[in-house]
Amino acid sequence: MNQTNTIGKDYTTRELIRFAAPPVLAQFSMSLLSTLDDGLFISRFVGTNALAAFSIAMPIFMFFMAISELFNGASVLCSTKMGEKKIEEARSHFTTIVILSGAFGCIVSLIGRIFLDQLIVFLGGTEILFPYVKAFLSIGVWFIPLILINHVFARFYVPAGNSRMSLYVTLVNAFCNFFFDWLFIVQLRLGMTGSAYANLIANIIVFIIGIIFFSRKSSEIHFTKPDTDFFSTLWQSAKFGFPPFLTNVAVAVNSFIANQVLLHVGGEESVSAYTIINNIQFMFMSSLWGLTGAVTPIVSYAFGEKNNAKIRKILKQIVILTTGLIGIIILFYFLGKTPLLWLYLKSDASEAVRQMASHGLTIAPMGFLFFGYNVLAIDTLLALHQKKYSTILSILENVICANLTMLTLPYLFGIPGVWFAFPVGEILTFAGTLFFALRIRKLYF
Repeated sequence: MNQTNTIGKDYTTRELIRFAAPPVLAQFSMSLLSTLDDGLFISRFVGTNALAAFSIAMPIFMFFMAISELFNGASVLCSTKMGEKKIEEARSHFTTIVILSGAFGCIVSLIGRIFLDQLIVFLGGTEILFPYVKAFLSIGVWFIPLILINHVFARFYVPAGNSRMSLYVTLVNAFCNFFFDWLFIVQLRLGMTGSAYANLIANIIVFIIGIIFFSRKSSEIHFTKPDTDFFSTLWQSAKFGFPPFLTNVAVAVNSFIANQVLLHVGGEESVSAYTIINNIQFMFMSSLWGLTGAVTPIVSYAFGEKNNAKIRKILKQIVILTTGLIGIIILFYFLGKTPLLWLYLKSDASEAVRQMASHGLTIAPMGFLFFGYNVLAIDTLLALHQKKYSTILSILENVICANLTMLTLPYLFGIPGVWFAFPVGEILTFAGTLFFALRIRKLYF
């Protein structure tokens, strides 16, 4: 069997669109359905305070999504190995990373459960929000190992030769979440606990699907004997995963800071509005992450082949695809704002929450004019083994610009400053993207 019939192929732009479409749709659908799912059921059937509590809890899961990137860095490593025709070595790295991610998840789940109350207080659980947050996290901490492993699986479906698999898994995940949220929240009235159980069951099902898929010898990447030197494999993976890890940690920290700022300047209602905006924003961010996650293994493979002509061609194609996706996102924002607000908020919802959310959704699209290219630059630099440049740009975007704007603009302009923090931060980062784009141009053009 030809082991390079997927990421090793020389794609036309049209073929690349067809190849990348399933992962993009998978990421978009997963975020769309999960945020609407949790947001819709929690907001409509538990209340806006519960929705605010959901936002308070989210930085925990964002943080562990960030941790998963240290393991997911193995996808760059393995794609490069495949380009070097070291297929068995790539499979061993993958198997090792799955084992390590599960073991780490089990440890942190136990620690999180022991210190749960202190964790909720640290996150900003006020007297009103504390019981809602605890009801969710009491169950939620136990599916952290599943989250870590499932994220590794999701990143490896493309190198394994089936880009459509991520979409199929997402649809299964979404269906399970919707069904069990409806069952536990609407029918059994379990509130936040019901939402946590729905997420747990969905993650278990996705985990089982991944185990079955990667156990098949027909997959280009599948389970095999793990590396004997676990720490060496983890270190190599972490080096490639550090820039996206930093990105996701910063997103979690930024969300935490935004919650604290909003509680200070606007109370629980402003946190509820921010949750709606942040969920929708994350949904569109995920589609861009899905695009780069699909195409950067192709870049890494070409790098492993030392094929500069192929790299130049792919980079041009990726810019075209990113530009098109940004246009679709902005159009979707303007056409979908009213229906999305209707889904999240019942007719008797607070008018203050409704107005704040509507205002924020009008401002948010500005950031995507720049966010897509910033994400593209960070991930492409990493795929080309420019880890230092990728890390610098990630720090600029997610540590410096994002938190600087979130800490300053709300105190200058009030609650609207929170909504402007994302666009302003991405505009500032774009200067760094242009600089590193010129650096890449000198190397490959």
